[in-house]
Amino acid sequence: MKTRANITLQYRIRPGPDPKRVEETTWMTLPDMNKEVLGESREWIDAGSGSLGRIFVEVLSCQGLPNLDTGGFTGNLTDAFASLVFEDTGGQTDIIDDDLNPKWMPWSKRAFIFHMYHASSELFIGIFDYDGLGDHDLIGRVAVNISNLQPDTLYTLTYKLYRSGKSDEREPQGEVTLRLRMEIDDDRKLLLSCLEPPKTIYVNVKDKKDFKVLRGVCNGAHDTESYSLNNFLM
Repeated sequence: MKTRANITLQYRIRPGPDPKRVEETTWMTLPDMNKEVLGESREWIDAGSGSLGRIFVEVLSCQGLPNLDTGGFTGNLTDAFASLVFEDTGGQTDIIDDDLNPKWMPWSKRAFIFHMYHASSELFIGIFDYDGLGDHDLIGRVAVNISNLQPDTLYTLTYKLYRSGKSDEREPQGEVTLRLRMEIDDDRKLLLSCLEPPKTIYVNVKDKKDFKVLRGVCNGAHDTESYSLNNFLM
């Protein structure tokens, strides 16, 4: 963070500036950041095997995250990233170092297209503190019921983050702001999918560390009994 002669605070953009406008976007004021983050995402990660339609998800920002990096030097703050799971696939954003109010800019890794096979599926988003050596620490998560979305409508929604789904452990751990849009290829197929229960879903993971992240995204920090390694193919 730095100041100019007019005492306007500027913040270093993480994980890096816009490659097309490096000088202009290396340091930015908070109002400029808030405007920039709403820009159109540059790159989309396309994933999933469904054929009913597509869910477009952009992770824009988090607000009021707890600091899980309390040890070490002064200014060492949470290194946040978002992990997403939808049906048989997942995705992960860039890591934003040392920021309790991280913003993922349009040129960063933040945008995903998930292909849908059932109308009642939920979109799971978890926010984590990155750890290069040990397990990543779950900050909080949210489940979005896509059946509440209207097709071809752009939503910008803010959700409170919770570590667990248990009612006696519902202490908010900050908020996450998402931009969502749903496209449906065949309304009749979508309706018919509701007549059958969802099939058992398997999500591929590379190692046990990734498994723990996806388990936290889907179940929360304490609700671990419903999922095992059998549900996540390695």
